[in-house]
Amino acid sequence: MGLRISQVDAFTDTPFEGNPAAVCLLPSARDDGWMQSVAREMNLSETAFLVHQADGFGLRWFTPAVEVALCGHATLASAHLLWEEGHLPPARQARFHTKSGLLTGDRAGEWIELDFPAKREEAAPAPPGLAEALGVTPTYVGRNQFDYLVEVDAEATVRRLTPNHAALAALPVRGVIVTSRADSAGYDFVSRFFAPGSGVPEDPVTGSA
Repeated sequence: MGLRISQVDAFTDTPFEGNPAAVCLLPSARDDGWMQSVAREMNLSETAFLVHQADGFGLRWFTPAVEVALCGHATLASAHLLWEEGHLPPARQARFHTKSGLLTGDRAGEWIELDFPAKREEAAPAPPGLAEALGVTPTYVGRNQFDYLVEVDAEATVRRLTPNHAALAALPVRGVIVTSRADSAGYDFVSRFFAPGSGVPEDPVTGSA
């Protein structure tokens, strides 16, 4: 019997915008190689695989290249699919057992609220080649267990970045967040997320970085 794979555009209410994730609800666990092959075939920043458990769902995420320990938009997409297709009653909490622990989602009207671990960064020296790979001079560099966080001087600097993806891929992290305070009215900050070492040159929108 074939398996259904759905594509969900997260962080948007407009078709073909936001950040698309593939979601596959499995009848039973599959091996890592099979899931990685499916994610490579989907060729989206993440493909989520769900398996029903006694207290929720097991959830794993794969980019086209590797498995990742945390992903925001594919978790949001998974919760949406479970409610939208009737796998969970509307009032029941979505509970996901993951490599980052228990993650939960709750419906709040037309919104979905996710409870994610706070992976705070600490100030860190810039690794060799980071500034050169980005083509900017950082005003701050921090790091948590997943990513480097790089602050730059202005929104325009973030927008015009054309990083060296091969050089970024050599860094020993999931990805690099580049951010600044926003100059555009109505926004607090702007950011971009590059993860070529994880098979994602640039993520359109990110929920965990």
